[in-house]
Amino acid sequence: PTKRGLSTTEEQRSTIEAQIRGLEAACPLEEPARDDRMAGGWEVLYTTAPPPSNGKLGPFVGVAKQAIDLVGGGYKNILQVGSADNVWLSAVLDASWEEWNGELLEEKGGGEKWRAAVVDANEVSSGEEVNGGSDTDASPSPWDGLMNMFGGKRSDSNSKKEIDHGATSWKVDFKTITISLFGIPLLKNTFPESTGRVWKMTYLDDDTRIVRAGRTGKAEDDVVFYMIRDASLHD
Repeated sequence: PTKRGLSTTEEQRSTIEAQIRGLEAACPLEEPARDDRMAGGWEVLYTTAPPPSNGKLGPFVGVAKQAIDLVGGGYKNILQVGSADNVWLSAVLDASWEEWNGELLEEKGGGEKWRAAVVDANEVSSGEEVNGGSDTDASPSPWDGLMNMFGGKRSDSNSKKEIDHGATSWKVDFKTITISLFGIPLLKNTFPESTGRVWKMTYLDDDTRIVRAGRTGKAEDDVVFYMIRDASLHD
């Protein structure tokens, strides 16, 4: 009913956020980012992210998916327009990942290239270049509370307990984006060096995954992604 988050009212968004937080609080894993179940294909059912991360490709509405390669340290963000057996327009963002060390990222941009390339997908035949910029809107996140659950709480001693950020979070770096029409690549662009994001894995089981993602690692930057397993995609 929310069209994967594209048409939510404030009341719906508040209700969904509360439900997602309840699921995050029940996550039994101490190191979800290191769990083998991260690998493979995922489909976004709901997100608070702006286009194109929410599956809206310019004037078209598609489906946002993700394929993670744990062995090779890479992943793909995949946006598809069309039916399951007839995808006529697609955008694929290739990226790499590594465990996050907790250092906040600089806002080096790159997101506008991702957004503009998709928004202008109907004009890619002209071969126009797109520019860097911002990627996600601010959104509240329960990350601070979750870090306490996953070992981020300060100890009662005078010294602070070292936080293992990599147990729950990845730093991801965008590499390239490719726009294709009927399976034929029409445009490929490279992101500025070190265009990074922080993924915070807040829930994971065999079939469900929740991620809080943002530009810097600050909670106020985070948007939420609720995903289900997609067996049609492979890492």
